[in-house]
Formats: sequence, C-alpha cells, structure tokens
Amino acid sequence: MTSSISNSRKVYLKVWLLVVLGMAVAMSLVRLFTFAMGASGEEFIGRVVGSLKYLPKITQQQDDQVMVFGSSMVEAGFSPRQFDREMKQRGIDVTSYNFGSGGLNPLFQDYYSRRIRDIYQANNKRLKLAIIEFNPFQTTKRRYQGAVASIDGYLGMLASDEELWQLAKEDPTRGALIYNIHYFRDDISAEMITYFFGRGLQAERPKPDADPDTEEQVALRRKLGDQLSEQFEKDYPDYVDEDWSYNWQGGGTIPAERSEETLKVFEQYYESLRTPYRMASDKLWREISADITELRFQEELVESFIKIVKNFKQFSDQVEVIMLPKNSRWIKNSSEALARQQAVIERIEKATGIKIIDYQNTDRITPEMFIDTTHLTRYHGGVVFTNMLVEEFADDLKASDKKTVP
Repeated sequence: MTSSISNSRKVYLKVWLLVVLGMAVAMSLVRLFTFAMGASGEEFIGRVVGSLKYLPKITQQQDDQVMVFGSSMVEAGFSPRQFDREMKQRGIDVTSYNFGSGGLNPLFQDYYSRRIRDIYQANNKRLKLAIIEFNPFQTTKRRYQGAVASIDGYLGMLASDEELWQLAKEDPTRGALIYNIHYFRDDISAEMITYFFGRGLQAERPKPDADPDTEEQVALRRKLGDQLSEQFEKDYPDYVDEDWSYNWQGGGTIPAERSEETLKVFEQYYESLRTPYRMASDKLWREISADITELRFQEELVESFIKIVKNFKQFSDQVEVIMLPKNSRWIKNSSEALARQQAVIERIEKATGIKIIDYQNTDRITPEMFIDTTHLTRYHGGVVFTNMLVEEFADDLKASDKKTVP
C-alpha cells in the first residue's frame, strides 16, 4: 500500500514537473519572439514612459510650470516653446510642457496622471496651470473595445505597486495575471501579442469610396518627405531621437527655427497629405476605431476622465479643460451625437466644477490647418492654436504672478 502511494506521488510529481517545464518553455518562446521583434511593453507607450522618466528633473526646477495634457491631438497641436516665447513677450515667465500622447484613452490617462501627480507631490512642486484636453471620440465605447487587449499590459506599466496590490485583492485571478504580464512578460500580454503582432495576418482596413492616390501623388509626397528629413538632419545635427524630448519640452520644432525655404516645403508636404483618398480613409478609420461621428460614450471612460481632472487638481494652482478644434469639413456629427456630447460635457462640468472651453468650431482654425481629419499641422494649425491658448490664459498667469509677489 505504501509503495503504491509512493509511486502515485512520483507520477504526480513528474506530471507537475512536465507542466511547469512546458509553461517555462512556452514563456521562453514568447519572450524570445518579442525580443526578436524588438518589442517590450514600453514600446507601445514610449512617449508616456519617456515623459515620466524626465518628470523628477522637471519637478526639481524652480520655475512656474504649465502642462497641456491629452491625446495625440495635443501632441501635434500644442507648441510649448512657442507658448513660452509668446508669454515672455507679455512679461510672463513660464515653462510649459506638452504631455499629449497617442494610443491612450481616459482609463489609461487616469493612471498616467496619477503618476504625474505622485512625482510632483513627492518633490513638493505644483503646476501653475494645467490644461487638460477632453477628446470626445477618445471616450467612446468603440475606442474602449479597441483597447481591451491592452488594458492588463498597460496597467502593469502605469499602476503603482499599491494600486496593483489593490487590484489583486479585489480580483486575485486578474491580479495574478497582471503581475505575470508585468514581471515575466515584459508588460506584453498574450492579447497584445495576438492583436499587435498578428495584424499582418488580418484583413486590410476597409477602403473608402474614393479614387486612390495616383503614382504621381505618392511620388511627390515621398520626395517632399525625403527633403524634409534631409533638412532636419542639417538643421539639428545634435538632435537625440527620443519619444519625449526634454530639451523641446515634449513638443517639436517651431517655425522660428526653420528657413523660409523649409517652411514652403512643409506647406507643400501638408497639402500632399490631404488628398481626397487619404482624408476619406482617415475618416473611415476614425469611424471604425472610435465612432467619431456618432459618439456613443463609454461610462467607464467618462468616469476616468473626471478622475483625471481631480488628479490634476491635487497639484495644480489652476486647472482648465479644453476641447481642441475639429475638422468640420470631414467630421460632421449627427444631432443625436452632439446631444450625447453635450450631456457628457455638462456631467464633467458638474463633477469637476470646471467650465469646459470648447474650441471645436473656432473660426480661427480652417480645414487647411489639419494634417488629416483630426490633427493640426505643426507649422500652421498648431501655431495658431498655441497662440489661442496664450491669449486665453495670459491674464490668468499674470494675475497669478501678482498674487505670489511678497
């Protein structure tokens, strides 16, 4: 009898060891695959990780700081160094930062803003002004559904140890999964591998009902792009390629640094991007990925956005919420969508006590100032919009300066 039990234990032990070995081999293959692809979790949100890396340095500075926080529309449309120059001309000394980042939604931005808050508070530093973008199509059900594959991987990177532990206590199974992804899979979940690395095996994006660009249009666009790349290397020989540049305050180049010839090439390049086919294709993708026209909002994302505003209130003297300009030539919301949007705006304003500043339909921004259906051009639309923010908030910053004078 004792011998039989002993043999059974040996069998169970062998089975257990085989299972563990199989899991280890499978995990090794996954890590080898992602390593060969040059991928890690940080690759998906490199701009976020890059900005957080520099925050300790930023918060140790003894200057008045402004932060514009939001999506890739902020990344493209706000020029921090232009903002600072124009404020300086008005007698206001501030240092502003562009914390716009693509590929996120308010759920992820909530955790991103928590980490920003933690670093500011740890260094006993406050923002003079925080400007937060509310992006309606970033807050939709469709946008949320498209990000489901990334949630556990992103939370592993953006949540604090305490927050991860709280998630584990509330849902041990999910907590164990997130810990596994974070510590053993380099923040890449199985869903992220399937979704992101399997895209090449998926069907192509639906094509719009428009004639494709001609070979001449494609060739011209490529030629202009090459010219701009070559000129960039000449103008900025010491540039260090980073996802988020500390020297440029999270923004990009500005017209004041470029030659007239280069600016003319940029105008031609932007125009080459706005072909009917490319614009229709971009609009169609925004419909598919974000429900940009009908705007059916996701409850969890609306709640997350409200949390973002409250997070910034904890370390900012003044917090404002804005909506960026809309390319109304291409994005035409239905009356039902606008009603849903207005209801969400009113809800956010009531929950935060902040009146949203709506630039969606400003006359100062025209369709020719967009690079596609949503993003402003850096050297035209972004310049005008940054100037609009200067005009909007200069008096507030000047009044704030007077209050701090001893």
